[in-house]
Amino acid sequence: MRCFFAQIFFLCLGLCAAFPSTSRSNGHEMDVPVDSNKIQRFVHRQATMDEEDRALRRMALSNKSVTCNDGSPAGFYLRKSNTSKKWIIFLEGGWYCYDHHSCRNRWIKQHHYMTSVNWSESRDVGGILSNRMEENPFWWNANHIFIPYCTSDSWSGSKPHSPDELFSFMGSAVVRQVVTDLLSFGLENGTDLFLTGSSAGGTGVMLNLDPVRELLHDTHGLKHIAVKGVCDSGWFLDRTPYAPTLKPAVEAIRKGMALWRGQVPRRCKEMYPDEPWRCYFGYRLYPTLQTELFVFQWLFDEAQMDADNVGAPVTKQQWDYIHKMGDALRQSFENVSAVFAPSCISHSVLTKRDWQNVKIDDISIAEALHCWEQKLHRRRLRKLRNARMFGDQPRALRRRKQSNRTAEASNSTMNPDTSDEQKKRKRKHRKNRKCKKKKDLVLEDDSLANATDRRPQRSLPPPKKPRRCVHRRLERCSWPQCNHSCPRLHNPFTGEEMDFIELLKSFGLDMESVAKALGIDMQTLNDMDHSELLNLLTQQSS
Repeated sequence: MRCFFAQIFFLCLGLCAAFPSTSRSNGHEMDVPVDSNKIQRFVHRQATMDEEDRALRRMALSNKSVTCNDGSPAGFYLRKSNTSKKWIIFLEGGWYCYDHHSCRNRWIKQHHYMTSVNWSESRDVGGILSNRMEENPFWWNANHIFIPYCTSDSWSGSKPHSPDELFSFMGSAVVRQVVTDLLSFGLENGTDLFLTGSSAGGTGVMLNLDPVRELLHDTHGLKHIAVKGVCDSGWFLDRTPYAPTLKPAVEAIRKGMALWRGQVPRRCKEMYPDEPWRCYFGYRLYPTLQTELFVFQWLFDEAQMDADNVGAPVTKQQWDYIHKMGDALRQSFENVSAVFAPSCISHSVLTKRDWQNVKIDDISIAEALHCWEQKLHRRRLRKLRNARMFGDQPRALRRRKQSNRTAEASNSTMNPDTSDEQKKRKRKHRKNRKCKKKKDLVLEDDSLANATDRRPQRSLPPPKKPRRCVHRRLERCSWPQCNHSCPRLHNPFTGEEMDFIELLKSFGLDMESVAKALGIDMQTLNDMDHSELLNLLTQQSS
């Protein structure tokens, strides 16, 4: 029965989960109001300024030798905040190329991922890089940095441009140079740095997280900056693909690392001295990281399915492989301290306009990420407080306290009777304090009761229970798309949302057999919407 319903779900896998992009009007096509008075001119100018403030501005790197694949200068986009000391750096995704043939093919079909020639002067990026409070409630006012992907190396390469080579691969150099250049923009006075990225950018986050922290803390001595990472849809598995493919992930990464002169964190390289390319896979790299990392991953990630060459599943064998892939992803998160993994068919989330819609147990990815950030902040404050308490005291005072503690210890050892008497006095003192507190509470309750008797009774709403801050949220349901917040499947040709019943019919599925298996009649089945049918199928599978 489970396989039957599984096939129903995955007949629609061939259609990508896409969101129609929000179109922006050209300023010349809009009707510009006539500025008949000073108020109108002010309003028009203010709207223009607000639009300009929203955009991230293109910045050139100070080191011109750090380039894209074709030798054009790499760079980044920046929106500076005048009030926040938090910095969010986002690494763009876009797969990679790994040998001469694949890189030539990428140059022809995906030219924009290998050059900066056509970069615009400004970018408007959503999600965690948005400065709109309703879209990005926790980090709208942070310093936002978007680094376009133009090195095709999962942000790990260190191969400079030369006349003898067709392409350079300098992803890791780009990340280091951007962080260095940001110091003069105010990062040196910052308190928090988030290194984030999606897809290949998510992999780049894991590869560059420890090196960035070492660059700031050790090289520049800026240990007051707390460095954290957020990996979005970059947690790939090195599994055997379902069918032979021209680009198996394991072989491609192995070849790519040699082509790129790929740099991986030192501790991971020591763990895999003969196979350092294993460090490109999150579950192998994560145990070696010394910097805090938050992982977001769809359990049925489209890029992982593409890498595994499983295609749109229509057979039991394909379905079994997909389910094993989801199970393998779950197991790979066993020792991850902060993870958010919905059971959906999709890819990437951090810079999507509707990123807050994705939820597990009614908690959005933004809320889970904020909860994790606050926990790390409190932990850091405790460490700083302890350091000030013990480490910042004058040496003479520390020596005096230490000598007093030593004297007390030796005195208690030499005079055990005196030590016992001191312990008895302390116990008695604690007991007296507890009794006094209880007495005060009783008096307070009596006064409240008397006050209540004198005033008219009012019904007060019960206090809201605070939401539990959990840092590991893995979807309990193992069915793809069983989460109601999953991105909807859209028709890739029209952009319209697919009607689930009509989609099943279009594949020639016998809907009467489906209704019979579910124990309902055809009329009821036809009247069901997407969410109702998903609920019923999920219940049947459990």
